Amino acid sequence: MHSLSKKQLAYSRNIQAQILQSAAKQKHRFLAECVGVNTTTIGRWLDTSNKDSRLTQFALILAIFDLKVVPSDMQCYDRHKIDLLFQLAKDTFERLDSADDFFITPTYQGEGHE
Repeated sequence: MHSLSKKQLAYSRNIQAQILQSAAKQKHRFLAECVGVNTTTIGRWLDTSNKDSRLTQFALILAIFDLKVVPSDMQCYDRHKIDLLFQLAKDTFERLDSADDFFITPTYQGEGHE
């Protein structure tokens, strides 16, 4: 059996915690009905103290694949794109001397503009 890195194991525990927090907001009976299993089965699957816990296995798989569990209303963005946008914003704000400079509209000189 291939051993996982400490980072993967920690990531797996984080995934488990996120899923358990969401599961705590639902009744096991509701989850069982949605999945089509018995309520006690849901309890066994979510019991991370059990070495055969489906949650533990699933979280390990997600950690190995370097995948996340996030709420459905979250937005995911490429870190590189966010870094570029942050740098652009930072450069823009560094050119300003005061908050009033932010609201000043540029004046155009040239043909067709006065």
